[in-house]
Amino acid sequence: MNKSTRARLVHGSAAALAATALVLSAPPTHATSASTSVGLPGGNKIAINAWHCALYTNACDWRASTKMSGSRPKKARWIQNRAELEAHGVSVSVSISKNPEASLTMVRKSLGVVRWKNTNASISDTFGQMRPSKGTVYVSTRSCGSAQVTGAIKVSEKCAYAGAS
Repeated sequence: MNKSTRARLVHGSAAALAATALVLSAPPTHATSASTSVGLPGGNKIAINAWHCALYTNACDWRASTKMSGSRPKKARWIQNRAELEAHGVSVSVSISKNPEASLTMVRKSLGVVRWKNTNASISDTFGQMRPSKGTVYVSTRSCGSAQVTGAIKVSEKCAYAGAS
């Protein structure tokens, strides 16, 4: 084998290794998400986001947020996120973990509601993990947000749904 052929083989092997490393280090893209937004007087915007894993074995990470962007004002008097986390199927249940500042209410064994109201802030985000029981066909996250931006500007609850229809 001559030097030029050997150099092409070494270069080709290095490129293949680099491509493999890139694929293995990329973050997972298997997620279900949704968002909606509301424009406010003065140019601010409120965005409501829902996200959860699309594929899972025993547990599924989830995240929901209500976020205000803009600078008039920079912070809302209060901003709230309410996330409905549900396991779908026949006779299924779900256990839910959440961030410490949020509250969790189990509405039924397959549906939990996580709520957090943040004051003098621009975001209220909640997150955790769902552990659905065997027999669960799919999970869903419905994220609902509301805010009192100023004395005159109030945003009534708007929602984004991530899950099968």
